[in-house]
Amino acid sequence: MTTDDADEIIRKTGMLALLYYPELHADDPDYSLGSDVDWVLDHVTAPDPEGAVVLRDAIGRTIIDPTAYRADLASLVYAAGPTAS
Repeated sequence: MTTDDADEIIRKTGMLALLYYPELHADDPDYSLGSDVDWVLDHVTAPDPEGAVVLRDAIGRTIIDPTAYRADLASLVYAAGPTAS
């Protein structure tokens, strides 16, 4: 993962975190956190299946509770690839 990929993950996750609220599922029955996570990762190839699970979980947690999980997500994505594109 490049630094640009990591930046894009952080940007997209932050945008979705701003739009998320606990009643979203009631207001929009078709809402899917998994679809949001897919959108965040649409440009990134996960290095391995285990890494993909960890990354998807971190993104989902950050969308739902950014205050609690944003630092963990940032550490994860920036540790995954120090190369800039």
